Amino acid sequence: MKEVQNIELSPLMEPNPVEFSMDTIGWKILFVLLLIIIIYSAYKIFLHYKHIKYRRNAVAKIIEISQLSDKEIPFVITQIMFQIKQTALQTFGRKKVASLEGEKWLQFLDETANGVNFINYKDVILTSIYKNEISSEMSLDKDDFIKNSIKWIKKHA
Repeated sequence: MKEVQNIELSPLMEPNPVEFSMDTIGWKILFVLLLIIIIYSAYKIFLHYKHIKYRRNAVAKIIEISQLSDKEIPFVITQIMFQIKQTALQTFGRKKVASLEGEKWLQFLDETANGVNFINYKDVILTSIYKNEISSEMSLDKDDFIKNSIKWIKKHA
């Protein structure tokens, strides 16, 4: 049998570590691409913000109208529905919206936004708009009507 010789190995020779630097062309290309993406994203966000300005203005107008007293409910309803009609004209166009009135108009509002229900207030809305009055047997939850209106403006298609 052979005897096993004890072999001692010398320490491994490791190369010097490579220093990290951003001097290569790849990092410069990555930086330019990220900069372009950030600028493009900011531009798209700005365009979207500018595009939905009509919604912010309509919501502000409805909030302003809603501050009127309860004695002026027919006027409040008429003005809010007018504001919604203007918003719908901007969004859906004159051909589709201008001819809608009465119950068809309220159905259109219910179909074009999720979670709104104007048809529940059909009698009150139609009486307010066309007769400028509300009879004592009609009930309207003013806050719910205003919330519905604001929700429609914010969520319409």
